[in-house]
Amino acid sequence: MYQVISFLKTSKTEIILSIIGIVLFQIVRFFYIPFYLFLLFIIALILYYYKPKLKFEFIDLIPLFFYIVMLLLSTLFFKNVIDKNKAILGILNAFVIPALFYILFILADDNLLYRTKKVWLCTFVIASIVCVFEYLYYLLFRTYKERTISIFFNPNIFAFFLVMVYPFILSFLKSDRLKIGATLVIFLEILLSGSRTGFLVYLFEAVLINIKLVRKNIGKFFMGLSLILCLFLPKIIYRIPRVSDIYNTKNAVGQRIFAIEFVLNYFKHKNLFEGIGAGQFESLFRSLKPPGIVLLHSAHNLFLNALIEYGIIGYGMFIFLVYFLVFVSTFNIARSNEDSDWMVFVGLISITIFQMFDMAEITNVRMMVVNLIYVYYIALILRKFRRWRQKDEQAFSS
Repeated sequence: MYQVISFLKTSKTEIILSIIGIVLFQIVRFFYIPFYLFLLFIIALILYYYKPKLKFEFIDLIPLFFYIVMLLLSTLFFKNVIDKNKAILGILNAFVIPALFYILFILADDNLLYRTKKVWLCTFVIASIVCVFEYLYYLLFRTYKERTISIFFNPNIFAFFLVMVYPFILSFLKSDRLKIGATLVIFLEILLSGSRTGFLVYLFEAVLINIKLVRKNIGKFFMGLSLILCLFLPKIIYRIPRVSDIYNTKNAVGQRIFAIEFVLNYFKHKNLFEGIGAGQFESLFRSLKPPGIVLLHSAHNLFLNALIEYGIIGYGMFIFLVYFLVFVSTFNIARSNEDSDWMVFVGLISITIFQMFDMAEITNVRMMVVNLIYVYYIALILRKFRRWRQKDEQAFSS
């Protein structure tokens, strides 16, 4: 552990903040206030220490516009909610706190972004250690088929976190050997999570980010992947869906198909512009009491979940934000030869694909960590865009 911390050159402050945040994150299933107070403390600490100047450019206001519109929609549809407490918490988790951190990230200097990236890496190291001990516990006392969740509340969220943080990990590694090693370690952790979406998306992400490295070290990659796949073949076979699963609503595949049909059928009799309110999918589904159907917590698709909770306008806002970020990322890649720009772009695409099959519950407090990493992605992309635009202006004026 000491060697890992020394390698990342992480300060004691960043380690302590990561540990406190993770511990409080485990408490939120019982009591939310400590975690919210911790986040407010972080915001106050950043404002006091960095004293960012309140200066936005037009492009910075576009994601902020998204958060404002979603807040307004959440307020407008509050009259429709079944569970008011869940709606209030959902608004805080999905839009208020992420918007505050977005403002801080977009206004702060590069030092804050760099230190924040190291906090994500500290979180990853702790999550990896927990994952290993958790799986060893399964081997000793339970079964080989158990799915690890690490410091999170769900194996898919753990896999989603790994996909999101992978580009940041690679940006700290210099040698090919370390990059290959980190890629295989994260692949193993996603395999232990049992997330089928995570498995496929991560392979897509890892190959695209390391396309040059894969070509140069195809033998090492192939041997490493083959060894992991052979050792954990029972876990892979266990998670491979069958054709019959599509029609069985008691398993994950059938539930996802049913969720799509449920959302589309819902709007056959409802106004497309009317939403049920923030974080209300589970409450609505529970109130309908469908016979013989496993309770669904979300539509298992971020965009469909947005459609039923915020109506067609909210759905359009999510689509708009994704296309906007993809456009800005593409611009950055076209103007840059830096590997980090390509990593962030691939990471953004991978996250978007993941959200089409999972991670719809952005209003749940257990999604707070990945919500904040997504905000970090947004700020990083826009700061890179401003960097290249400033270079263009300097070239033009000279």
